[in-house]
Parts: sequence; C-alpha cells; structure tokens
Amino acid sequence: MIDSPQKTALFNPLNGQLEQLFSYIDLGDLGLPDIQRPFVWKDSKVRDLFDSLYRGYPIGSYLLWRNTANGRTHQIGIKDHELKDPSLLIIDGQQRLTALYSVFRGVKVKDLNYEDRTIKIAFNPITEEFKVADASTQRNPEFINNITDLFCKASTRTFVNQYLEKLLKEKNNLKIKHSLILDKINKKEELNKGDIELFKNKIKSLIDFEDNRIIWEKLGLTKKDLIESDEENEEFDNSDDKTEDLEIINNELSLLNNEELQTVREVLIREEVYDEDLISSRVEKLYNLKNYPFNALEIIPDLTEEQVAEIFTRINSKGTVLKQADFILTLLSVFWPDGRSQIDNFCKSAKTVPHKDEKESPYNYIFEPTPKDLVRVSVGLGFNRGKMKDAYAILTGRDFTTKKVSSILREEQFDKFKKTQEIVLDNTNWHGFLKVILGLGFKSKDLITSSNNIANAYILYLIAKIKFSLDHKELDKYIGKWFFFSLITSRYSYSPETQMESDLNYFNEARNKVEFITILNNLIESELTNDFWEITVPNKLLVSSSKKNTIRNTYIAGLIRNGVKVLFSDRKISDLFDPALKKRKKDLEKHHIFPKNYLKSQFELDHRQINQVANFTYLEFEDNIDISDKAPREYFLDIKNTYYKNKEDELIKTLADHCLPINFYDMEYKNFLKERRKLIAKYVRSVFNSL
Repeated sequence: MIDSPQKTALFNPLNGQLEQLFSYIDLGDLGLPDIQRPFVWKDSKVRDLFDSLYRGYPIGSYLLWRNTANGRTHQIGIKDHELKDPSLLIIDGQQRLTALYSVFRGVKVKDLNYEDRTIKIAFNPITEEFKVADASTQRNPEFINNITDLFCKASTRTFVNQYLEKLLKEKNNLKIKHSLILDKINKKEELNKGDIELFKNKIKSLIDFEDNRIIWEKLGLTKKDLIESDEENEEFDNSDDKTEDLEIINNELSLLNNEELQTVREVLIREEVYDEDLISSRVEKLYNLKNYPFNALEIIPDLTEEQVAEIFTRINSKGTVLKQADFILTLLSVFWPDGRSQIDNFCKSAKTVPHKDEKESPYNYIFEPTPKDLVRVSVGLGFNRGKMKDAYAILTGRDFTTKKVSSILREEQFDKFKKTQEIVLDNTNWHGFLKVILGLGFKSKDLITSSNNIANAYILYLIAKIKFSLDHKELDKYIGKWFFFSLITSRYSYSPETQMESDLNYFNEARNKVEFITILNNLIESELTNDFWEITVPNKLLVSSSKKNTIRNTYIAGLIRNGVKVLFSDRKISDLFDPALKKRKKDLEKHHIFPKNYLKSQFELDHRQINQVANFTYLEFEDNIDISDKAPREYFLDIKNTYYKNKEDELIKTLADHCLPINFYDMEYKNFLKERRKLIAKYVRSVFNSL
C-alpha cells in the first residue's frame, strides 16, 4: 500500500502576512540556525525586493524548522529580544526576510564584514520608483528618503500631509533653480554638477520621454542612464567618471539646433502638477506592504540536523546564489561548529584593526578573506582538490568508488580538514604569505583583482612550505613568481576551480623540493613566450582603465616595487599608496597623459579610446590640477622649463620609468598609445624577470 502524501511529506504548510513573521522576530521566537550565512545582500538588491513587493510580484516562499539546534542559533537583527532561544528557525529565505525586517522595523543588520549596517530605501510616490537612499534622494523632495520612517507610523494621514507640505514648498524653490539653469543655457554658460542633477531629474519625470528621445540621447541621457545604478563602481579610480555627465551634457548642449534647444527650454519651464489623491493612495499602498501575504513550509520537527542541512543544501543548489563552498560551511556548522566559528573569527579579525594588547592578529591592508576563501585553501591543501563539489562529497563521507555515504569516512575526512584548517589559520603562515605579495609591490588591495588569485597562491605557498620545506627566500621567489604569473595570464579568471584542480594535479607529481620548483618553472615558461609578452600583453592594455585590468595592476605594482617616483615629483608612488594614510583628498590622482578634453576638442574619439590604460599615469593632486586640459606639448614644456632646467638626464630617466616615449608630446595619439603599450609590456616583463 502506498503511503499518503501527508505521511511521506517532510513539510507542513504555513501561510499568513509579513507582519506576523515580523512579530515573531520581535519577540525572538523566529531566528536563524548556525548553518545560515550572515546578511550578504547589497542595498540595491533590497531596493529591488521592495519594488517587486510594491508591484505585487511573488517573492518566493520561506522554509522554517522547529528548533532542535540545541542553542546553536542567533537572532535576526542586532536588537535585544524577549526570547533568547527561538522556537522557529528560518532555513531558506534568510536574506529576503532579514532585508524586509530591517527596513520595516528600522533594525540594523550585521553584514558580511561583521559591521552593523542600516538599510535605507527611498521611494518616489510621484514616479513610483525605489532607490537606495543617497545624497540625491535626500536633495530631491519627491522622495521619501527612508521608507522606514513611514512604516514606523501608526497611520499614513499625518505622514502624507507633511510630505505634501514639504513637496509644495520645494516646488517653488525648484522653479527658481530651473529658471537659473535655463538662463545659463540661453547665455551658453556651462552647467555645474548640481545643475546637471536637477536637469536629469526633470527629464526623468517626463511622461513623454520617448517623444523627444533623440534629443535626450544626443545629451547622453538614455532611459537606462537615467535609472541610476546603486551597484558599486568597479573602476579603480572613478574620479574621471564622476564628471562624465557634466562634460557630455555641456558639450552636447552647445551643439543642439534652435528647435532642439526650444524643447529643452520647454521642459525646464514646465509646471509640475501633483495629484494629491494619487500620491496619498501610493503612500498608503506602500504602507500596507506589511500585510503582504507570505507562503512558508515548516519542516516536520523530528528530522535531525544532518537531514535539515541536506535539505538546505539541495534547495539552494538549484539556484545561483549559493556555491559549493557555502555547502561546506553548512556541514561545518552542523558537524564542527567550533571550526566554523574559527573561520568567521579569522575573517572578522582580518578586517579589524587589532587592540594594542592583542599579541597577534590576521589583520592586514591588502586582502580581506571570506569564509569561502579559507575553505578553498583548506580543501586545496588538505585534499588536493580545486573543485568544491568534490570536497563537499568528501566531507559528507561519500566514497567515490561505491557512491555510498559512510559516517566513519566522514569523521576521518573531518579530522583531516580540522588539521588542515589549523595550518591555514596559523598567523605565522598567513603573514608569511602576505609578505610575499607585499614584496611584489601589491601594497594596496585595489591592485588585487580576484580573491581566487590570492587563495590559490596561498594554497601553493602552504604546499611549498609544509610539504616540500621551501625556506622563506625560496617561498618569496617561487610563490612570488607564480602569483605574478597567474595575474598577468588571467589564469584563474575563467573556470578557476577547473584550472586549480589541474594545477594541483601537476604539483601532486612532485616528490621533493627540486621537482616542485621544476614543475612550477615549466608551467610558467610554457605560457610566458615571446609572443605572449610582445603581442598578448600589449593587446590586454587596449581595454579601458578598469581596476580589473591585470596588466595595469602588475605594472603599478612594479613601479611600487622598484621605488619609482611619481611622474614629475620627488615623492615615491609607494609612499602615496600607503593605506595607513587616510586623508580627505587623495594625494595621488590618475591623469590622462593626453587630457580628455584636449582629445575631444581635437579628434572624434569615444570614451573607450580616450580611457585606455596607455593614456594614464599618476600625478600628485596639485600637478593634475595645473595640467588640466592643456595640450601635451604645452604642459610638458612648462614642466621641463620649470623643474628640469639643466636636469636632462633626470628627465629622461623619469620618462623611462613611466614608460613614456621621450618625444611623447609630439606624437600622434594613436602612435603614442601603440608605443607606450609596448614599453609597459617590456617593463612588466623586466619586473617579472627580476623575481
């Protein structure tokens, strides 16, 4: 006889409204088991979640577990709760529920960096747009800058009245500001950053945006551009990008014909008409999101922690949010909670300046490891595996031959993992490895493009030190060469786990120190051919000046390692990269050798052509201001005549150190880029050969 679904199902349904879940959390009756992760969402993802709620989209269900975790739990948010040990634990949906609870209740969350964080989401009832609260939403009176302020009210009536009063007051102020912008446009005067922001907001509010799309695109304002992203900027130094809108709009405004200019004028003088009833209903709709329905499943109470961990893993393996390293951390939380705590504490300490009484700490300036990074290192060192899915199978006690799970095998593998983790988290090993990276010139974490490069180099460092007994000088040399090599070849940029698995298999063939070094050198020499240095490296320098450009980063590290001075300065680049110096204004700025506005005025070039790596160098802040938009010949001769009179040899050395052709200021721009790419490639090669 077949069992009924009620007897075989592992879940019971649970439904209600979000406010019910929030009340359970308030009381302390709903919390998190230790197999869960810290809050990792960016604020932009919380913004998107509220947008989905507001529009009535489904946001997924929750999976709850009746608490049998024997005290290994923690609460949601950082405030005190009446109950210390929750009776319900959330297994799936933690990020969503934590985000919602934080915003609805105004409670701080402890994020991945172990810091208390307040999530602020803004809402515009006129456009029905959600944004991460920032300076622009605070300045724009149409936005409720922090929707938590609304949710904390007993009703919406007073809130809406205050909002409308403020909006109407600011309406008159904006009218004056728009008139001033219009006056500048009529007089062909340049707009400043504040003008541009107001101008964009005005266009953004238009219902008939598409009717005049051609004009806005001429000004560089597509609909997509106007929906500003709240994601972190990935550029190494975005000081140029911050003024890009300003430059584009000012340049293009001067090129509009009379008819197009008239459209712009009409937009600026258009009266804003606010429908107070509509605004009120939208604020009410936002307020009532606390009554949004939720669907949940409660795991039946008689399952073991191991079974719950397996459910958690299987559910999340269907998505893309969790990786295999997360599953391994889940196993640690269930079978070795102390080990999981050791990893978390190490990561926290690596980011926190130690107290003066602490004897040792993993704290450093160049790399902040995550638990996943440390798991990757332990798995690589202890099990010779680069693929985390294989490591997960090993730690669950699965025999690769029989495909069966054995508790005895699991205990053996966990014992091995424990011994390996002790080596990985040893501060002597950790700082010994970081000294290798610092010795290469990577004095700033901005120069390290990927955690995979660091984690995999640390694996190799420990293998070389522990298994093959390389001394500190040999470690500096060979692990330094490997790290530099892995960066310039982008070795771990694509399929990093597969590549590391392959590398570990190569090194596993070594029986002693000599064979290890031979294998390492052979792998490097097989890829760093003349064609690589003379063709591949210059071509990699064609891309924009992003911090992800590994050739650019190794070039800068080389300048730091060689003690090169800042261009046209007596100060060393390494001094200005000192992370211990925290100043309001950067001393060191990225500068276009052929200034951006100079190129725009002389040639028809796009931003990609202007912002190539080969067109950038470093200057002291004051020198960057002085050079401004001058032609290369003009500013170079000024500097030469002012600072390098009777110092021709010193000037020639300065240009050579920065890979600048001696006559760069008289070269055609495209020829200059081509020649400087070759010189940078040669410089990076010389740095590598010196290791």
